[in-house]
Amino acid sequence: MTSTVGTETTTSPSNWVWKGLVDNLPYVAIIVLGLVGISWTSISMTPQATYWVYVTPVIGLICILAGWRHTDRGERVGMAISQVLQWAGVMIAMYLLTVSDVQRSLNINALSLMILTILALGVFVSGINFRAWKLAVTGAFLAFAVPAIAWLQDAALLLLFAGIVLIALLFAYWWLRDRFADA
Repeated sequence: MTSTVGTETTTSPSNWVWKGLVDNLPYVAIIVLGLVGISWTSISMTPQATYWVYVTPVIGLICILAGWRHTDRGERVGMAISQVLQWAGVMIAMYLLTVSDVQRSLNINALSLMILTILALGVFVSGINFRAWKLAVTGAFLAFAVPAIAWLQDAALLLLFAGIVLIALLFAYWWLRDRFADA
């Protein structure tokens, strides 16, 4: 809700919260999709090639949309083509890990960690290419999740829970900040 006071325009705190949520939703979605995929693989104890074949293009699309505003108007088509090719390569690498002899050489947990590493690298490289720090931090978070999950072994659900708690704390912080700002 926007109100005009004299010549000043003020935005209500609730609009600020929603704008913050919408701005950060793509990055949260990437983290959640990555952690859900690794959790699903850890729980089912089978590689989820189908999940990654569907999710990887979605994450690629999120990266393209996030980078769209960081790219000059005349370079957007080239950026989109390069990102489509990059994410096709990421998807092919993930798929090859799940259907090749590599799968027989590794246990399921190691395979899922390799897939998450490839996903983290793809997101991080997209962030670097776009000079989009939020995207690069999202990729770095996923990359740091790999050794954390390996260290905790079968605690991928714990990491997913920690991510959900972190998101809930951010929502609570935004909500409380708005309440105290009004007072």
